[in-house]
Amino acid sequence: MRRTYVIGLIAVATFGLTGLAAFRFLDPRIRLPSEEASAAKYAQVVTSTAAKKPSTAVKSAVLPKNAPKMIKLDVPFIPEAPGGNWTGPWKNACEEASMLMVDKFYKGVNKVTDADAKKEMTLLFQYQDKMWGSNANSDSARTVEIIRSQLSYDADISATPTVESIKAEIAAGHPVIMPVNGKELGNPNIPFLASGTFYHMLVVIGYDDTTGEFITNDDGDNKEGAGRRYKYAPFLASVHDYVAKTRKTNGPMLAIITSPRTSVVK
Repeated sequence: MRRTYVIGLIAVATFGLTGLAAFRFLDPRIRLPSEEASAAKYAQVVTSTAAKKPSTAVKSAVLPKNAPKMIKLDVPFIPEAPGGNWTGPWKNACEEASMLMVDKFYKGVNKVTDADAKKEMTLLFQYQDKMWGSNANSDSARTVEIIRSQLSYDADISATPTVESIKAEIAAGHPVIMPVNGKELGNPNIPFLASGTFYHMLVVIGYDDTTGEFITNDDGDNKEGAGRRYKYAPFLASVHDYVAKTRKTNGPMLAIITSPRTSVVK
């Protein structure tokens, strides 16, 4: 009887590990318990300066009355997992890819190799690991903090993004970084399981009033992410910040507006 019981426990354990591996393969954005613990540690220790100290360099743009019906900024596309490797930190690298795409844009770079992307994103991983003990799931405040300290441009948080305000930033030549609920975004090329956080981040690089669509570089979409289009209303409905305390993407609607750096934030 005891031998049968032990064999049964081994079978259950084996099936559980196999099942976990299978689910992780289906959705590389699902984290293992150890990674969840790192995210929880971040939620406890992080004190964001971005939320307390707004930049003087970033000013909200105003959409000109004669703004073009369609604008697409020349922002290079960087996938969340360059080369298609979704293991390790690359399964949670949409924030780093988004930040780096905008950095390259302001530097006048319109194409980035997978090798260069991996190298520079790895530096961002290392910075976060040093600061917070985790590089997974940077909310808007932490993303702004990383941009200000590690990259070449400036950024601030807009608490009231609208179609017109986002278009105004694009018309001013400013890509907009957006935190979204990936499941609500509805991109079939990006799978999210019911047990995940649904957190995702991408860059709005343009708009098209003739079709009523934002043009994005959706780094989580390896098939059609470069220039991926989303209808205005459904896209805005998916915009939510990550809430580290609950590990859910049901926070407020926020946008990270960017601009060339013209002053040093102290």
